[in-house]
Amino acid sequence: MKITDKYAEVRYIVSADQRKIVSLKDKGESRKYIADNSNQLFLTVYRVDNGIFNASQIGNRKCDYAIYTATDNLYLIELKGGDYASSIEQLTNTIRQMLTPEVQRPRSVQARVVLSKTKVPAFLETKEKMLKALLKKQYNGSLQKATREMKETMR
Repeated sequence: MKITDKYAEVRYIVSADQRKIVSLKDKGESRKYIADNSNQLFLTVYRVDNGIFNASQIGNRKCDYAIYTATDNLYLIELKGGDYASSIEQLTNTIRQMLTPEVQRPRSVQARVVLSKTKVPAFLETKEKMLKALLKKQYNGSLQKATREMKETMR
C-alpha cells in the first residue's frame, strides 16, 4: 500500500496539490521549512505529530510535518527550538511508526531539522549516526539540519 493510500484522512492532510512553494512553520515561530516545487510535482503535505499520530506521551512524539512527492520521495520535517536530541528521537519514532511493513517503502526518506539555535551537544553523535545510517542504508536518504530556515527543491 502506498503512503497516500495508508494516510488519506483529510483531517491531517495540510495540502495536496502542485503549488510551486510550500512553506511550513508553526504559529508564532520564526523557523520555517520551504519546499521549492518549481517542477510542480504533486505534493501531499501531512501534519504528523498531533495529526496522523497523537502525541500522548512525551517520549513518543513524532516530527511536525511530512511531504510525500509524486516521485515517491518522503520528506520528514521537524521544526525545533534548540533541543536537537529530541528532534533526532522524533524523526526516528516517525520512521518506525509511519513506515510500517504494510506500507510500500518510498524511493527515499529525507529527514530535515530546522532549529532556532545552532548549538548541538557532542554527546548526540551516537543517536545522530544511527539515524543517518538508517536513512542511508534502508531508505536511500539523508539527515540535514539548518538554523531558522531551510529551503530545498523537491525531487
